[in-house]
Amino acid sequence: MRRSSMKFADAISSQFGKLIRARGGLAAVEFAFIAPIMIFLFFAIIEGSSAYSANRKVMQTANMLADLVAQETSVTQSDLDDLFVGMERIIASRGGDVEFAVTSVYLDKATNEVKVHWSRASGGRTSYAANSVFPGGIDTSLLDDTSYLVVAESGYDYASTLSQKIIGAVRMEKLATRWPRLTSKVQFCVSAGNCS
Repeated sequence: MRRSSMKFADAISSQFGKLIRARGGLAAVEFAFIAPIMIFLFFAIIEGSSAYSANRKVMQTANMLADLVAQETSVTQSDLDDLFVGMERIIASRGGDVEFAVTSVYLDKATNEVKVHWSRASGGRTSYAANSVFPGGIDTSLLDDTSYLVVAESGYDYASTLSQKIIGAVRMEKLATRWPRLTSKVQFCVSAGNCS
């Protein structure tokens, strides 16, 4: 009986040694462990670069919009609508909700608050009321009692096919400011000679 149990132990030990030394199927096992991580990293890199690109476009459109308006002495609603369409084409080539706002602000010396001179928006966004306090957090040191500032805001609901199923749309918003270049303030004209 003792001899058969020793043979059995030797057989198990021999088989276990063969199992440890065996290399067949090792690559398949390693692949099974590594493949999910590699697939996740692949899609994360694609998703991250797409989101980064969208965020850069939101920032660029806010800067371009502020820069283009600051180069004028006056703008009309038609001018702004054309700019909004152009900026929308830059951002929303992949679809999604995009909104813009252009606002002229000034410093109210009596209250030391940044207030709205005029404001216009696109995409169903509400414009700020004239002479209301601008909520955008503009540093008052940028303005004095004779200067105005053009503020452009871009907003975009980014949602790729993959991220929309996991986390939904992500709101990207940027704000850019420029001083008017040709005059102390850019006026908004409803019609010729009717400007604010």
